[in-house]
Amino acid sequence: MNTHEASRIQSLVINISSFSAQFAISMVNLALVYHMRIQFNLSAQMVGISAAIYTSTYFICCILLEPIASRLRPRHSVELSMLGMALSIGLVISTHNVAIAFIALGFYGIAMSFLWPQIEGWLARGKEGRVLNRATSSFNVSWSLGAALSPFATGILVEISTITTLIFGIVGFFIVTGIIAISTKIIPAIRAVESEHVNLRQSTQVDSSTPLRFLSWAGVLTVYAALAVTLTIFPMHAMDNLPFSESLVGILLFIRGVSTVGMFVLMGKTSIWHFKRYLIIITQLLVAAVCIFGTRAHTYFALIIFFLIFGVLFAAAYSFSIFHGASGSINRSKRMIIHEILLTIGTVLGSVVGGGLYQYVDFTVVLYSCALLVSIPAVVSMFYILLQNVTHRVSSTHK
Repeated sequence: MNTHEASRIQSLVINISSFSAQFAISMVNLALVYHMRIQFNLSAQMVGISAAIYTSTYFICCILLEPIASRLRPRHSVELSMLGMALSIGLVISTHNVAIAFIALGFYGIAMSFLWPQIEGWLARGKEGRVLNRATSSFNVSWSLGAALSPFATGILVEISTITTLIFGIVGFFIVTGIIAISTKIIPAIRAVESEHVNLRQSTQVDSSTPLRFLSWAGVLTVYAALAVTLTIFPMHAMDNLPFSESLVGILLFIRGVSTVGMFVLMGKTSIWHFKRYLIIITQLLVAAVCIFGTRAHTYFALIIFFLIFGVLFAAAYSFSIFHGASGSINRSKRMIIHEILLTIGTVLGSVVGGGLYQYVDFTVVLYSCALLVSIPAVVSMFYILLQNVTHRVSSTHK
């Protein structure tokens, strides 16, 4: 097997695993919103905090456990993650004590920290330019397709039982473990993949990172706060104030997911957006505008438009972050950890602050807050560009 074939097969395994893992994770995360509300009779704010528990432990352990994860082969890291997440959700299902459930959610986040940074570093290893774009885009299509299809199935299953839905999620985690284990047995190229720690010792690459990663990272943080609102707070808003069933909410989230997948496909086939600061700024401002539109979206059709456009813009912001973060970097896993940490901070911010604002004010204020937050990096960047231009003109005048 030549190098090209080995890379293609590894990408296929990574993409199938990413699809399956994200499908299961999205199913579990959405089901937990309903399960924690119904099973433990939690307030909207406490449901938001329950979501923030596993996202917070994920964020913290991405940093603290990176030395351990970097010494594991990527396949071992993924298998450890899947088994840990399955056991954690099994504990949530089996307990009637909310404190134990919260502890289990903490372990769920810890287990997840061994998944995405290692997969993302694995797929980006040794790639640049259009090859890197194709690799990250195919990964984005895979996980986002799982995220798109999952809410549709979850909405139907939740109407049967939240416990049934969570069990389906656990089965999904075991399926990913099986995919990796079987692939390792039959594909020598996957068995041969070294840990990131060993790969770095053998690398002779020189760092040529782009400064656009900083604006892209700020964008993914703020856009993920808005995403957390659509995934965690909106289902509660729909349950409390809108005449829509869980399955209709699932369809809206499915539409958001499908539009995200479509945009990821488009961005994977083009390179015109690479290293374009103005496109990053425009995307962030459009997300803010869509959030404002959401405050006026009271009909089901208007909500379809909101979720459709949000999904497209979310895909763009995510692609900017993962591509510009990895491009030119020596240590891809660490860059992916930064990417994951920032989107996790955004998720926690959206879940906790959004949950509090929703409980004490209303959903309209939550969306206005998202619009303000998302616009900050774009405005700061435009001010910085303006300041640079003025400084340049002044220095040119004095020459």
